[in-house]
Amino acid sequence: MRYMHMGVPEEQALKVVSIAAWDAWHDLNESIKFGEAIRRAIKASHHNVMVLASGSLSHRFSDNSDAMENMHRWTREFDRQIDIRVVEMWRQGHFKEFRTMLPEYAQHCYGEGGMHDTAMLLGVLGEEYDTPAEILTEPFGSSGTGQINAIFPL
Repeated sequence: MRYMHMGVPEEQALKVVSIAAWDAWHDLNESIKFGEAIRRAIKASHHNVMVLASGSLSHRFSDNSDAMENMHRWTREFDRQIDIRVVEMWRQGHFKEFRTMLPEYAQHCYGEGGMHDTAMLLGVLGEEYDTPAEILTEPFGSSGTGQINAIFPL
């Protein structure tokens, strides 16, 4: 995002704060707390803010020997099935249940960066968030990983 401002006058440029989400030294609940802190800071700022998150569905990349055949697929059917169920939960606004299953989802479906990015997003959305997600693209496989584009309206 910050590189999109090249040549834009400073007064028109968006202010960007980039946050790396992967952290091997704390658990997902701490990432949720970090997201909650971001939420509080946004509310206190009285500015219009957009949170752009690149997060996880399953993330088991294909082995080199299977790369070509899995270019547009998941590595494992298990991951595909879980991703489809997760997206359905989001579509129905079942974020409380999703939050409960997130640690096991991250572990068993190889969440990118341990799914700390997803935990931070849940913190930004808030513990009571139950608004159905707007699914822009149905889940799809890419290089063995699960992908999606979605909006989490506030």
